[in-house]
Amino acid sequence: MEGSRRDRDRMDRKIRTVRFLLLSLVLFLFADSVGRWFVPSDVTIPGMLLAAVWVTCILSGAVLFYGMHKIRRAWRKWLLVIAFYAVFIVLLCICGFYSYGGMYLVGYRISVSLVPLFGALVTAGTARFIKWYGISVKKLFGMDSIQNVGFFLCLLVPLAVVVFLFIGSYRLSGSLADRAADMEQLALEGEINHNTDHREPVRQYDRIFNDLNDTQLEAARRNGLKSAPNTADVENDSRLVKIESNRYYQVDKLTHSMPYLVPKAAQLVEDMGRAFQDSLFNRGYSRNHKFTVTSVLRTQETVRSLQKTNPNSTTNSAHCYGTTVDISYFTFQIPETGKTASVEKMRQVLMQVVYDMRSAGRCYVKYEKKQTCLHITVR
Repeated sequence: MEGSRRDRDRMDRKIRTVRFLLLSLVLFLFADSVGRWFVPSDVTIPGMLLAAVWVTCILSGAVLFYGMHKIRRAWRKWLLVIAFYAVFIVLLCICGFYSYGGMYLVGYRISVSLVPLFGALVTAGTARFIKWYGISVKKLFGMDSIQNVGFFLCLLVPLAVVVFLFIGSYRLSGSLADRAADMEQLALEGEINHNTDHREPVRQYDRIFNDLNDTQLEAARRNGLKSAPNTADVENDSRLVKIESNRYYQVDKLTHSMPYLVPKAAQLVEDMGRAFQDSLFNRGYSRNHKFTVTSVLRTQETVRSLQKTNPNSTTNSAHCYGTTVDISYFTFQIPETGKTASVEKMRQVLMQVVYDMRSAGRCYVKYEKKQTCLHITVR
């Protein structure tokens, strides 16, 4: 008697171990298969991530299967599930799981997050389903014994269906990727961008942007102040408006100039910033990139200060009339969310925007190599 009881106990432990491993496998197939629906076909899921998900599914399967197996009352079982799910999400957050992989793995992260809930449903419903299915098969086919081969084959049907669904789901890999990316982009940026990048025109901007200082100086005197103002008078000068970092561009920390322009020049800079963002958006990037204004209005005092550090600077600069800005073609503000452009791409787009503004007769431009900026005066 004792020997047979020990044999039954060993058999029960083996059966529970097999069921636990099967549950872990099902959880992994669920997380991996459903997650792949949201992954683009050209994106490879890292092997380390798959290994981490597999370990997560084994641990989840152990907690759910053995925990729910020992607890008798249903409300305690579901209390265990809720507590474990809370701990599970917290651990994923601590491990940085939700910040891994960017928008391309957002669906994968969601499917892994649902593993404990799916495992609880499988654990709670498997025994009842098998019992109901077995009774139904016996009644439907008039079988009187579970030893019947037909009965055994019928029991394999649900398993075959599950396997087929999981394997078949791999063929759907990436079928929902575009929709997932759209949802994340809408949440982060407030808009959906389906535009694609393309090559920029090849131009020698260092030769095209060759409007000389005399030309710009003449336009500055015609459109701006009559002479360089005193620093103390700038803030109260009604002919000038203050420019600040905004949604279209950023103003650098100015050491030898003040952030003031005549309204016509301020409008030009804002229009350039808007066109710069629209151009990047039309190429599939986030709209929130910004170029940097590095120099604006020079007063009599800032000109003298600049000459101490740069003897080549002139006292008769177009910057003294509130019509001229320097825009860096290497310093940009890159957004924290959305698809970001490289510095080279932003430089190309900025050049194209300034080229269009110049072609429209709105400004003169000088390509400054040493200062790595565009010297722009409103016309």
